[in-house]
Amino acid sequence: MDVEKGIASVRDGRTDTHTANSANGEETESATSQQDSDASSIRSISGQTNTLSAKRLLVAIPALSVALFVSFIDSTSVSTSIPAISADLDTGTATSWIGSSFLVASTAFQLINGRLSDIFGRKNCLLLCLALLAVGDIGCGFAHSQEMLFAFRAIAGIGGGGINSLAMIIVSDIVALEDRGKYQGTNYLFFLNACN
Repeated sequence: MDVEKGIASVRDGRTDTHTANSANGEETESATSQQDSDASSIRSISGQTNTLSAKRLLVAIPALSVALFVSFIDSTSVSTSIPAISADLDTGTATSWIGSSFLVASTAFQLINGRLSDIFGRKNCLLLCLALLAVGDIGCGFAHSQEMLFAFRAIAGIGGGGINSLAMIIVSDIVALEDRGKYQGTNYLFFLNACN
């Protein structure tokens, strides 16, 4: 009677999903949909469904490269101005925290930013990280004490670490698996050419 109504019943430790139509030798809809979902999950691993066209990649990849460039410049350019900054703010023995506060915050928040991008979306998190980097850098420019400078460098580090990880995550989302290394390398190549 369960089979005639199309209700799944358990017999001998396995689930029977045949309906009245399966008695006639036809394959059921549930079995077909299960096979389709299995096949689509396999296809989504090798060929992503959210890859962008070449025309859209011409916009997305340079934009991500510029975001990475800004983050890398922020993390490396401060080392040239450390003598002037430490003289103005009288940092003394705490001078190493100018660079270290950025790097510690960047490292600590890279994984967190990756998970937040799964929850709130890649674009929103990337824009938030760019805003945090900007706010942190503006705050560093207006810092009147070494503690303010270290705190704003940490805020900039949160944004910089997020940009670094999110740019690579976004590239892996928008290009096919076999092209992922090429486009991620293109981002770093853009940075190296811009620095030279």
